[in-house]
Amino acid sequence: MLKVVLDTNVLVSAYLVPGGKPARILSLARQGKLTICLSPPILSEVKQTLLRPKLQKIHKATAKEIERFLKALTSVVVMTAGTEEVDAVKDDPDDNKILACALEGEANFIVSGDHHLTDMKVFQNIPIVNPDAFLTFMSGRA
Repeated sequence: MLKVVLDTNVLVSAYLVPGGKPARILSLARQGKLTICLSPPILSEVKQTLLRPKLQKIHKATAKEIERFLKALTSVVVMTAGTEEVDAVKDDPDDNKILACALEGEANFIVSGDHHLTDMKVFQNIPIVNPDAFLTFMSGRA
């Protein structure tokens, strides 16, 4: 089965816009059409991001509701150890956790909206694409 790492921004977007493209990617995982690889550092960053006051004003979810989302998320992913060290993104070192997860999970794709990653186009033979390009790829596999 196809293994994919979703960047933090894609996971946050999936939460904020339930009908958007990132949410459609999560839906594919729930349908068993792909496997999402996630690491503890990425999960922690998603939680911290969703709990930011600025974002809470937008989504108006409680900490308990966010916990429910994260619990549901972890039920449809394969968790990696999150111990791999990568130093490939100099301009935004936080992005290295995405690349590390892709290596640990032996991912086939990294899906991101972050130009620090998408500008790379590929990392150790793993294509890095935006959600739109990934959904286009998936629609061609049907």
